[in-house]
Amino acid sequence: MEKKQPILEVRHLTKVIGKKKIVDNLSLQVDPGEVFGFLGPNGAGKTTTIRMIVGLIGITAGEVLINGINLKKNFEKALSHVGGIVENPEMYKFLTGYQNLIHYWRMTQGVPKTRIDEVVRQVGLENRIHHKVKTYSLGMRQRLGLAQALLHSPSLLILDEPTNGLDPAGIREFREHLRRLAREENIAVLVSSHILSEMEQMCDRIAVIQHGKLIDVKQVRKFVGAAQEQQMVLFTVDPISQARKCLQPALNNRPLEVTPEGIQVTTTWDEIPILNARLVEAGVRVFSIRPATRTLEDEFLELTGGTQIV
Repeated sequence: MEKKQPILEVRHLTKVIGKKKIVDNLSLQVDPGEVFGFLGPNGAGKTTTIRMIVGLIGITAGEVLINGINLKKNFEKALSHVGGIVENPEMYKFLTGYQNLIHYWRMTQGVPKTRIDEVVRQVGLENRIHHKVKTYSLGMRQRLGLAQALLHSPSLLILDEPTNGLDPAGIREFREHLRRLAREENIAVLVSSHILSEMEQMCDRIAVIQHGKLIDVKQVRKFVGAAQEQQMVLFTVDPISQARKCLQPALNNRPLEVTPEGIQVTTTWDEIPILNARLVEAGVRVFSIRPATRTLEDEFLELTGGTQIV
């Protein structure tokens, strides 16, 4: 099967300000139909990278290609394929949603007026599009911002902290719109966020950067899913001290951790019933056995070695 051309290619991107290297030889790509997450602790160079991608600041070295078009060599043509939202989109609050889109449409060349109705349907604002924006909830304003970003049919959608300020229902709604758009419209979506649980549910792949360097890029399910060969399992048992004495010899020096909920061990799927049988034979009461699933936050903090998640 022939591999599709990436919508976004970042090659050896570097940004130096003064004597400090903010972004250091960073390379990544985002494919059509993919929601790609961008994570990094404070000062990692995440925002600087996004600003270079959309042409807000200059590139010291390296290149950005959007739909195969080099940003440096053909700036306007490359950016014509990009739509974006940076945090809460600013709208004219005393105009209706539709009037806001008309205003933006007049500044966008080559887009048929019928496209406005299409994007309104895509983001689910048909029932409120003729109401004034001042009556919109934050979630509705985010959807209107998304409609505006989609108006010129971009190949790449860049969203910087798109769920800031949204309540849980609004976040879920926005996430579902985003995933559907990527899938149905075959748009490449680059999302920057500090809400790791959201990234876990929203993204197909995640890139982690630290000190301007790319630490890792993985599919989300590989980030958070424990390997089948070895996984963390929590035994809820009583008494814990006796269970620990029983399990430790069977684990052959593999990690065993006593937690408030019980004993957490690194084991294989096939070994679980064997360990359970040992516990029962030793007179230990076993109340539950369940996977101690790692979260994206666990993986992120392990990769970056820090405690800051922004």
